Amino acid sequence: MIDLHLHTTYSDGADSLIEVLKKAEQLKLEYISITDHDTSAAYDELEKIDVKKYFTGKIIPGVEIKCAYGIRLIEILGYKIDPHIINDYMNEFHKTHSKKILQQKYFDILYERCTKMGLILNKKENIDFNPENNWASLTIYNEIKSHEENKDKVPEDFWSEFNVFSKKYCGNPNYELFIDKSKDYLSVQDAVDLIKKAGGLVFLPHVYIYKWAEDKNKLLDDLVNEYDIDGIECMHSEFNQEQIDYLLDYTNKNGFLRSGGSDYHGVNKKNVEMAVGKGNLKITSDLIKDWC
Repeated sequence: MIDLHLHTTYSDGADSLIEVLKKAEQLKLEYISITDHDTSAAYDELEKIDVKKYFTGKIIPGVEIKCAYGIRLIEILGYKIDPHIINDYMNEFHKTHSKKILQQKYFDILYERCTKMGLILNKKENIDFNPENNWASLTIYNEIKSHEENKDKVPEDFWSEFNVFSKKYCGNPNYELFIDKSKDYLSVQDAVDLIKKAGGLVFLPHVYIYKWAEDKNKLLDDLVNEYDIDGIECMHSEFNQEQIDYLLDYTNKNGFLRSGGSDYHGVNKKNVEMAVGKGNLKITSDLIKDWC
């Protein structure tokens, strides 16, 4: 089995790099990829440790870049990248778009808007939030859910899981919690260009998680027609079997490479386990035989 979509504490994962490696070894995974958001810093650490001490499989260098598609945010995966090129570029970009500044801004906006919606929150100063280490949306979501009385004040699916809160509601311009972040991130074209510059392959991940897209298959068509895309993530924790089958057929008919991964974040996504996702995944190395 393989898992090419994993997050560590270098972005919004709960497990350290070594913890991820140990778990992958326990699961006897053949291939993994650490795909932290907007950084390949984990690969700097990998260069400094005896990797085989923790994981004996193969590691494909990767990154997941959050980028602006119009006023929406989507993600682009890069595989077989030179991590140093990614890090040099993103470190320079973050000098003017630092995580600390952006996450504090988003936290303040979300807190104010939740209050206006009548949601019960602790005083801002009493919420455990460090903009250098935490994501504003996840912190606010957990704060909302810590007050059971909020459950009747939001849509039912809002309460169900973070991805719905983040992608459907915070990503919906017609909902009170929407924030236009398009100026704070790379454009899709910039992200594609960066991955190509780093010698990598560009993949579209988890196309079905974008709750704001009424026709997600059309979104897929639009993206592959507009950008230089090499492959598509066909297997993901949020996909049902019908969606997986559609993407496997789509990639076969249109000549795209394939990838798959759980999008593991440790306890930050409590219902998603490495390699198996929500129990719906069994990704074998045959899926990536064309490019690995």
